[in-house]
Amino acid sequence: MDNMEHIHGKLFSEDGGKVVFDSIDGYLGYRWRSNGMKSYYGYFEVPAVRTKGFDEGAPYRLVLDDGRAGSIYADVHPSQSPGMALAEFHVTGKLGRGASADLG
Repeated sequence: MDNMEHIHGKLFSEDGGKVVFDSIDGYLGYRWRSNGMKSYYGYFEVPAVRTKGFDEGAPYRLVLDDGRAGSIYADVHPSQSPGMALAEFHVTGKLGRGASADLG
């Protein structure tokens, strides 16, 4: 079973110009690929009313409070929590630190 870590951060448009969700509180995990690289995935909940206009086919930039950042794709589903939506995501490319992070 994969380990999940508690994360905090923000979600931006892919170019970083627009904040999509200003407070992400979720979980991040990884799996080892056959090539020895990590494949990151995770989830977070957001108010369902804030998901209007969220494009599941578009990449977004996840920036964590600890400085890591990466490009993600997310699927948004109704949550079991009333009034909330669950965003399940996977990171494309690497999850790196700072401006030199490989974002996909």
